[in-house]
Amino acid sequence: MTTTTLAEQEEARLYDELRHALEEVEEGEQRHKMLNQMIRQLKFAKWRKERFHWFDSYFQNVRPVTLWIMLATGALMPVVLFSIFIWVSLWVE
Repeated sequence: MTTTTLAEQEEARLYDELRHALEEVEEGEQRHKMLNQMIRQLKFAKWRKERFHWFDSYFQNVRPVTLWIMLATGALMPVVLFSIFIWVSLWVE
């Protein structure tokens, strides 16, 4: 299941939750607060979907070799940075 599908399911779930919540609450201040909260959640879900569209589409088309290179680089980066830190601290001393 792709991340885009998960985002669409989350948005649909929020719309259903909004509809059920509005059916349960009478008119007034409580309904207005609940409606504003749900609208904020829907806007955030939409913003997230738009913001991460490029990111999601890139990782759907990535080859396994590229993924392994990214993982190896990420795993070795702390070792490299620590080695540089030790080398600089010895050099300064």
